[in-house]
Amino acid sequence: MTSHLEEYTSEWPSGVGPGALVEVRLKNRPLIGVILREVRNGGRNMVHTLTADGRIIYHLTHDIFYAVPKFVDHFHIKRCGIEEKPDNSKELMARVSVAEKVRAFSKATEDLFNGYAAPFNMVYPWVSASGEDTWASTTVAEVAKLLNIQHRDRSLVLHALYSHLMKHSQMFVLDNHDFLSSQTFYVRPRSQVERFNQVWHLMHNDNHRVRQFALRAKEIIVGLRKMTGNSKSQAPSYNSASNFAFTEDDQLFIQFFLDSLVEIRTAQTNPYAPFVCEIIKSLGLYDGDIDSEQVRQFLVDLGVLSPWQDIPSLRQVQPALMTATPDPVPLTKGKQVSKSAASISSLGPDDLYPTDPLEAIRHDFGELPVYTIDDNGAQELDDGISIERDIADPSSLWVHVHVADPTAILPPTHSLARRARDAVHTFYFNHSSWPMLPESLGNKLSLGNAARTGQAENVMTFSAKVNPSGDIVDYRVRAGIIRNVRTLRYDDVDAAMSFHSHDSTFPFGRPTNSLPTALSLSPTDTDNLHLLDIFSKRMVTYRLGTSAFSYGLGRPELSVSPKPLPVGRVDLMQPGLFLGNPQISYVVRNACLSGSRHIVAEAAQVANRIASRFGRDHGVPLVRRSIGAPVGSGESLADLVRLRDKKTGWVDFFDVRRRGAQFPSSRYTLEPAEHWMLGVAEGEGYTRATSPLRRYGDLVTHWQIKHALLHNEPLYSSRDMQATFDRIGAREERWKRITQLHDKWWALAFVKRWMESERKIGAYSPMESMIGRVAGRARQDVFRGTWVQEVYIANLGLSGFLESADSEREIGAAIAVAVDKIMLLTYPVLRLKLAHH
Repeated sequence: MTSHLEEYTSEWPSGVGPGALVEVRLKNRPLIGVILREVRNGGRNMVHTLTADGRIIYHLTHDIFYAVPKFVDHFHIKRCGIEEKPDNSKELMARVSVAEKVRAFSKATEDLFNGYAAPFNMVYPWVSASGEDTWASTTVAEVAKLLNIQHRDRSLVLHALYSHLMKHSQMFVLDNHDFLSSQTFYVRPRSQVERFNQVWHLMHNDNHRVRQFALRAKEIIVGLRKMTGNSKSQAPSYNSASNFAFTEDDQLFIQFFLDSLVEIRTAQTNPYAPFVCEIIKSLGLYDGDIDSEQVRQFLVDLGVLSPWQDIPSLRQVQPALMTATPDPVPLTKGKQVSKSAASISSLGPDDLYPTDPLEAIRHDFGELPVYTIDDNGAQELDDGISIERDIADPSSLWVHVHVADPTAILPPTHSLARRARDAVHTFYFNHSSWPMLPESLGNKLSLGNAARTGQAENVMTFSAKVNPSGDIVDYRVRAGIIRNVRTLRYDDVDAAMSFHSHDSTFPFGRPTNSLPTALSLSPTDTDNLHLLDIFSKRMVTYRLGTSAFSYGLGRPELSVSPKPLPVGRVDLMQPGLFLGNPQISYVVRNACLSGSRHIVAEAAQVANRIASRFGRDHGVPLVRRSIGAPVGSGESLADLVRLRDKKTGWVDFFDVRRRGAQFPSSRYTLEPAEHWMLGVAEGEGYTRATSPLRRYGDLVTHWQIKHALLHNEPLYSSRDMQATFDRIGAREERWKRITQLHDKWWALAFVKRWMESERKIGAYSPMESMIGRVAGRARQDVFRGTWVQEVYIANLGLSGFLESADSEREIGAAIAVAVDKIMLLTYPVLRLKLAHH
């Protein structure tokens, strides 16, 4: 499934469900109540909650931040009913009884909250990091243990401490990832808290210094606007603005403004907001609400941030980017360490392997053609594909997936391996990339790089024998050598082979450099690419024999030139002078891959299945990526299986949403568990192994497999593998969210600039006559009294929210919409309105 629309899973923390007491936060207003029932509504988990004042509110599970399981028994919950008003006196009395119990809990918590005020003051010094600029993290349970509070009702204690942590957002920021289960808070660095206190004091007691900063800031902004005003047609550039310099007070306030951009959910009060608003409004340069978009623009205008720096990818504002992942520990047997593990541990932190550990057992593939197919300008080419018919059974195909082999030179003890561990994976941003491994090493090991100079390349090869039904009937895992690599582009291959491709649309015009170029293919190349197409279709046939299906929506991708952009750095000595604008093209990618993109995706999936089989069959602990079957009625799921496209196995996104099917969260497990969406059965498993240049987990998998190939034993124990991937999984979820926000921010910024640009009268605009499709059921904003509905605009690949929506409008219904407002916040928002013709 590939979709940028948020999907809602069907999982709860243990014991949370009807009868649980919950604290719900809508905006940053806490409401305490008891869950009456869960409802699946258009693919989302919704909840009916009875509040302390007797109201029933309808909200997302995502709005629950604290829970006490089994607070009210099921008998009383059932008697409450679910309608907005009670149907009879029994329902009324049941609601009164539950509401009284909620109010009693709330009052007891409030008393404890007030009583803990003094001891709570000791929490920050205890849990904050020793480094002045270092983030830390803690949980509600850890704070309770630190304070050593003795009380008969632990749930009251935890809720009181949770409330304190939520309130003191100048020190503690809730972690968005699975907060209801983890109850984790990030702890701001000491320097950040000290800055906040300094500015708070100045705003209340020394307004002269604040006014002086505002005057200097205004002077700099006006000066820089004059210098940059006529540079829009230039290529992007960055230099220091030597005409200006920041004072010590300027530096304090600039850092304070940067601190204010730290990602904080609306469930918590942003303590910076009143001070930031007061200063920016005093400049008289900005209109409208003062929010994170205005703060960012102020820092851009001040020469602190580049014009193309979005908020989500700004490292300084992402606490999730500041925590490390411990190394996995080589396996020990009793007190003896295996010889190879001992030889690894004897290497220093800057020592590469002196020789390739698997040199003696590498299989040489000779002149067998290897095809590396990717987008134009792609970095870190991890894998290539070969194909040949089985000699004994020509109806079966051997597909070899050759994967770049950084572990031929990089031991797990090397400092670069530790860097990869902390990065978890490469970040691909629109303005730049943050490679997991140094760019020089990644380029050197990128598949096809050595082939340009006629050299052989080391690879890890995962081979599968695929019969006409798409079954994998045999496999091999080998350290290999390849010599004949062809590096190709997707669009060029599709054009040369006449592969049907419906991957991309260009709503704002297609750039000339994206047009396919003529390929010179030999008859052998043509035959091999034809066989690869047959292979990919066989894998679809295999999945159609299971109950698996995929679904998703197209999403925008932006191509930026030049890349990397000159983003400069946060310079507290003097402003930066940023001139020019990058060239940006906007393409909407179809979620259902076709042509050569589909071939590459199928090959990678097969390789990952082979990696899992190897671990299963050789007793090597490997971690699998698993996702179970969707949750929903048997009839609804059977309908969706029948609705699958017979050529692709895909189901229309809106059919899935209409039937309310929900997928469990993906997880990492040592068991060869199913990956339902890919048609991977229980007992086979799916181990990611095809991207070791850009995913740390794949590096760990390669070290583990290669150790088994060489020594018939694993390098890491099951326990260490699971612990490592649990940490990787948690960070991947956070990274994924940052990337999604970054991509949406850039796409919306592009659309906003397009709408504000001057165009010829009558010129085509994709913003006119936009048709959206309803992507979720309407839900009520209980505070504003309006209905809000998610709408997907296929032409832009973007989803937005239609306010004052008709609650009766069905999922999938087409509707004419127009852009109401684009808000480039930390959480970028596209607000829509009904189009009037």
